Parts: sequence; structure tokens; C-alpha cells
Amino acid sequence: MWQDLRKSDGLTRQRTPDGQDFLAAVRYEDVRDVLNDPATFSSAYSTMLTVRGDGDVAAGAAIHLTDPPLHPDVKRVFTPLMTVPATQRLQQSITDRMSELFETIRGRESFDFCDAMVTLPMTITGMLMGIPQEQWTVTGRATVRAMGGVDPAGSEYQRRFALFEAHTTIMTVLGDVLENSPPADSVSGRCPATARVVADEDRNVPLLNAYAFLMGANPTVPQTINQTLILLAGDDDLWSWFTRQEETDQRFVDEALRWASPVNHVLRRTTGDTVLAGTGIPAGSLVSAWIASANRDEEVFADPYSFIPDRSPNRHLAFGLGVHRCIGQHVAGLGMKIFFDLWRKNVRSFSLDGDPKHLISNFLNGVVCLPLAVTWK
Repeated sequence: MWQDLRKSDGLTRQRTPDGQDFLAAVRYEDVRDVLNDPATFSSAYSTMLTVRGDGDVAAGAAIHLTDPPLHPDVKRVFTPLMTVPATQRLQQSITDRMSELFETIRGRESFDFCDAMVTLPMTITGMLMGIPQEQWTVTGRATVRAMGGVDPAGSEYQRRFALFEAHTTIMTVLGDVLENSPPADSVSGRCPATARVVADEDRNVPLLNAYAFLMGANPTVPQTINQTLILLAGDDDLWSWFTRQEETDQRFVDEALRWASPVNHVLRRTTGDTVLAGTGIPAGSLVSAWIASANRDEEVFADPYSFIPDRSPNRHLAFGLGVHRCIGQHVAGLGMKIFFDLWRKNVRSFSLDGDPKHLISNFLNGVVCLPLAVTWK
């Protein structure tokens, strides 16, 4: 569908099932232009098509829902934790925690990877967030449920209740962390400073930013890994190439991110009348930038429907672009590299042990069940 839409002129006019009109940017060039222009395409409303109406409850307060000049001030609070040198200092800790997680599944010949490794993202972000390790499992499960997928077998009431329960769990954990003097060199420890940056006495700005970081960090790493494992399990040539590498380099990680494109889209709202790709856009219009489509654009990526492990250059947009490019990209990249190195070190061979179950969502390209049969070294 995206391939066909990329061939059409201008932006595509769409309508949600409940009657909300929006414009869809699907070409790489158009998605890039939307992401690179926060003055025209604002994030301070919502970043998801499913959150509309009055906008996100954290709009204008959380780091991903603010625009310049406020956004850089909020981002500056956390930047010292996310630099390349700061990330490198986390390497041994992440390796140790992830190795411990591997030991819990070592020897199991058949298991659901998603369930067994539910705390995988927490081995990367748990300590950085300042969340106690005993809370990692409950937090990991809650963040998966909070992604808002649709279960065809469930009712709308069940879906809403599950979302409420998941978000309540997350807010409770994060609230407890913030109230108990988290380490100053953690995200939670720096969140209180956001209250001074964002002058809003009606909302708990530190809690909203802690939530934003947790929910922003947890989808990208595990879903990129899930999608890459599905590919490796079904491609003998790629698995053979993978096992011959001494270590995972950045090109493989970048291609995994392009291939998986965990975040399908981000939403923006125009601040004034504008024109993009020859399409007139009135002020206040919703524009969805389809990152997953841009990452398959034939005009930018040669052979885009093939996984090329050493693809270079690779200008994927999985981490976004411009002022809203993911602040945790270095941490996420390191975590994925460590995982793939450990998988190569520990696994002799593996295959799918049933059909993966995909998250039904227009926002996340997610996998919620990944049955694997593994032969360990």
C-alpha cells in the first residue's frame, strides 16, 4: 500500500474510522521535511494518530511533546546521560545484566522469546531510569500492555481496561521511584528539574517526563530485535553471514532498525497554513509522517525490501530526525549490539517454533509472541 502511495502526487488525504481527517506523508523526502520543521509541524499536541481530541495529556510538558524553544531546554536536562562517553560507561553494566537474563533461558529448547525476555529492554534502560531491579519484570510487562494494540478476540471494554491497568502500574512504579530520591545520575533523578523548565503547576511534569522516557525506550530495542530474529530464523544465508562476524557493527544495527522500523508513524499538527509536496495544508491540520514507509522508499534505499547487513550509507529514520531525533539513540544502539553479540556467542542455531503473533497497531510494528526452537552452544 505504501509503495503505491509513494507513487501518487502530493500528500495522501486520509480519514480515520471515527471521521478524523488527516494527511499522510509517505515518501522519504516528505517525511524528512515534516520531521525537520518543528516550527510548522508541531509535536506539542500528540505524536500518535490514536491520541487526538484535546491532544495528549502530556502535551507541552513531556520531552517528546514540546517544540523549540522549550524543547531544547527540557532536552538539556537529560543530555549528559545520553552522550557517547556516558553511553560507553554503561556497556559493562548492560552486558552483565543481559548475560544474567540469557542464563534464565539457556538450555530451554522451545520458548516464547517475547515472554521469556520481557525484561530485555530493562537490562538496558532500567538502571539508567533509576528503576530498582525488582520492579523490572512488572514494569516490562506493563509497558508491553500499554502499547495499545488490538486483540481481535477481546472487546473494546477489555482493551480499555487493560490499557488503564497497564498505565496505572507504570505510573505507580515511576511515582514511587521519584518519591524515593532516585540517583542523581539517572533519568528519574533528573526529572524533577523539568518542573523548573516547564512552568506548569497543574501537572506532574517530572512524572510525565519519566513516563515519556520509559515508553520511548522500551519499544525500539525489543521490537527491532524481535523483527530481526524472525528474519534470521528464516534466512540461512543471513544467519551464516551473521555467525561468521566477530562482533556486531553499527551497519548491522542500522539495517535492523531500518528493516524493523518499530515506530510506524509520528503525528504532527500544523501551526499555520503551509504547502508540502505541492499539497496545500491549512493551519491546525494533522499530518502523519510514516517512518516505516520512508524506510522502504526506493528513491533512497537500493533494494529496500532486502535486508543488507552491511548497507552503507543507511539514512534510516527509525530514530526520527532533527530536534526530535531520539535522545537515547546511542544507548539503544549499544543495547542492540550487546544483544546480537550475546546471541551469536550463545546460540548455535534456531528456528521459528510456530507463527509469531504481531501487535495490531498503526503506531508500533510490534511482535507480542515469538515462539523459538533454539540449539545452544
